[in-house]
Amino acid sequence: MTIVSVSVPEELLKRFDEISKAKGFRTRSDAVKDVMRSFVDEAEWDRADGENQLVITMVYDEHGPRGGLSVLQHRYAEIQMMLHLHIEEGQCMEVFIARGSNSVLREILGKIRKVKGVGSIRYISTPRPA
Repeated sequence: MTIVSVSVPEELLKRFDEISKAKGFRTRSDAVKDVMRSFVDEAEWDRADGENQLVITMVYDEHGPRGGLSVLQHRYAEIQMMLHLHIEEGQCMEVFIARGSNSVLREILGKIRKVKGVGSIRYISTPRPA
């Protein structure tokens, strides 16, 4: 195994170690390897052909883009499920579960990013079995 040396700000390392410990990682190296795997998986998904499944979460103001998100759900058959949550006063979360070709799923993410009023977008991709 290769040993890597990285320079990071002290406060960042302190927070990283605290969070790593809270998440149950045995060592800093285990936590860094996990973060690196996620980083590589996401980059490969962004350029890979094939099929994936996505869970997409969006947070927005309750008077925000509900109609815009609903239009996307009806436009793309790949969006197979939608869940709406009230997470706190004035804030909503929308969850889409989608599956399909990577190119279409990337297109959906791009369209969501353009919907006015969406404040936060996160997604988890899972490759579809061959």
